[in-house]
Amino acid sequence: MNDLLTTAEKLLQIYSQFELLNFRAHKAIPLTFNKKDSKKLLPQNKRLYFSYRYLNREKTRLTNLILNKTIDVRDEIFTTNKELHPELIDKALKLKNIDDTHNENASSTPRRNRKINKLKNLITLIDDENITLSKGYLTQLIILIHDNKPELSYKRSNPYQPQELLNSLDFRTELLQFDYDRYLYEDFETESYLKYLIYTQIHRIPKYVKSFDAREIVPEAEKCGFSGIAYEIEIDGIHECYVTFKGTEADMDYTERSRRKRMEKYILEGYKDWDYNVNAILIGNNIDLDQMDAAKQFIHFIKDQIGDDCKLFGLGHSLGGHFVQTLQLVYNTFDAGYTMNSAPVQLKQVKMLKPDLLSESNWDKLFKITEDKTITPELNKEIKKLLPRDYPEIINEYFARDLTQIFLELPYTIWVGQKWDYDFTEWDYPFKIHPRQYLSLSEINSYQKFFEELFAYTKDSKTGAKIMRQGMNFAIDRVRQLRDDINKPETYQFFYDYSNYLYSSGIFLDKPKVVTEYLSNPNDGSVWKSSRREWPFLRSLNRDMLDLSIYFHIIYGSKHFMTKKPNSIIK
Repeated sequence: MNDLLTTAEKLLQIYSQFELLNFRAHKAIPLTFNKKDSKKLLPQNKRLYFSYRYLNREKTRLTNLILNKTIDVRDEIFTTNKELHPELIDKALKLKNIDDTHNENASSTPRRNRKINKLKNLITLIDDENITLSKGYLTQLIILIHDNKPELSYKRSNPYQPQELLNSLDFRTELLQFDYDRYLYEDFETESYLKYLIYTQIHRIPKYVKSFDAREIVPEAEKCGFSGIAYEIEIDGIHECYVTFKGTEADMDYTERSRRKRMEKYILEGYKDWDYNVNAILIGNNIDLDQMDAAKQFIHFIKDQIGDDCKLFGLGHSLGGHFVQTLQLVYNTFDAGYTMNSAPVQLKQVKMLKPDLLSESNWDKLFKITEDKTITPELNKEIKKLLPRDYPEIINEYFARDLTQIFLELPYTIWVGQKWDYDFTEWDYPFKIHPRQYLSLSEINSYQKFFEELFAYTKDSKTGAKIMRQGMNFAIDRVRQLRDDINKPETYQFFYDYSNYLYSSGIFLDKPKVVTEYLSNPNDGSVWKSSRREWPFLRSLNRDMLDLSIYFHIIYGSKHFMTKKPNSIIK
C-alpha cells in the first residue's frame, strides 16, 4: 500500500507540473498578436513541447503503474473494509480511461507547423488532458489510503503554529478552488478532503475538523446564488476557522452527463452572481442584495458555533473577495483574511448596510474623492483617513493587470486593507486596467447604465435559454438605438472611445474605423450586417485575448503570479 501511495503522489506532482506548463504556454500567447513578436515563439515552443512530451510520457507510465499496483495490492485492511479495494480500483480505472481517451485524441489531432498554431495546439493538448478531473480522482484515491492506513502518513515533530495555514499560498488557493471543484468529491465527506489538505501542507493531523456549507444553513443562499463554506479545525490545541467565499460562477459540472442540464445550471448560477455584481458593486443599487444578506446570516451562524478562543479567517476569490472586504469594513468580522483578484467594495452599498459607520461629512468627502478617480497611493491615504481604521489584517492579492482592477476605477469603489500586486517585468500583456485614461466619466456612467438596464430587462427570465434569448434581444435593441443616433457627435465619440479602449487592450486586433454611411442606411434591415460593414474591426475580435484575461483571473492561472514577491504593496 505504501508503494501505491508513493506512486500516486508522484503522479500528483506531474499534474501540478502540467498546470505550470499550461501557465507558461498562456503567458506566451501575447507573442501571437503580431508578426514581429511571433518570431520569439520558435525557441519557446521547442522548450514547451519538450516539457509536454516528458510530462505526458510520465503521466501515462505512472497511470498504468497505479492501475497495476492497485489491482495487485494486498492488505489486511481489505478483510475489514471489503469496499476499499474495489473503490481504489475504480479510481485507478477512471484515471486510465481519461489517459487513454487523451492519447487517442492527441494521435488524431492535425499537426500544425506554424509557430502560432503550434502554441495554441499545445494549450489544446493540455486542456484535453482533463487535469482537473484527473487530479480529483487521484486525490480521492490518496484520501482513501490516508483514511484507512493512517500509519503511512509521516508526521513532523514540531507542533502547529497559529496562522501557519493562513500564510500558505498553496493552502489558500487549494481551499478556495475546492468550492469550485467540490462536485468531484460528492462521494466524500468535506472533512476528509480538508484533513488531507491540511496534512499535505503541515504534516500534522488535525484533532478536530468540521465544515459548514452556507447552502445547507441559509435557506436563501442557493436561490440567490451565494456560496460559501466554513471549516473549523483544531490542531495541537490551536483553534481556527476558515471561511471561503466563492467567486462568480465559472465552473462546469462535467459529472452531469446531460449537456443541456450542465449548461442550464452554468447559465443560471452565473446569472445570479452577475446580477449581484452589477447591482451591488457596479451600480451600488439597493436591490438584489440577497447575497450580502446571506453572507451576514452565514457568518452569524458560524460565530455562534465556534468558541471564543477560535480565530476566524476570511478567504475569497473574485466576488468572494468583495464579501471578505465588505464584511470586514462594516462588521469587523475576521481576525485576518486574504483575497485573490477581488471585486471591490462599493461605498454606496456600505452606507446602506451601516449608515452610521461614518459621519455624514465623512460620507460626503468619501463619495466626492471616489466619484471620478484612479486610486493612487496618495488617494488611498486620503480614503483611509476617512475610514474607521486601516484594516491591515486583510491582504488583497492581485495579478497587477487582472480584469477586476477595472472595477476600482468605477465611481465609489475602493479596496479595504492592503493591496499586493504581482506581475512579470518585461512582459508584453496588452490589457489596460485604467479605462479612465480612455473614457470620460459620462462614458463610464453609460457603461454602468447599460448593464443595469440589461439585468432589469432579463429579470423575469427563469431558464438559461430565456436569459440568453432576452439578453440577445436587448443587445440588438441597443445596437439599433446606436445606429439611429450614430450621426450625433456625442454618440460617435462614445463609440470611438470605447472601441479605442478595447483595441488598446488587445480585445480587437484592428483599429476602429471612421464612421461611414452604412450604419445609418435605412435600406439595410440587418443590424449585424450593417455593423460588420460599418465597423470592420469587429471581425478582428481577439478571442485569444478574451480567453487569456479569464485564465489569468481564475485561481488556476493567477496563483502562479503569486509564487514570488509582490511588485508593489499599498498599505
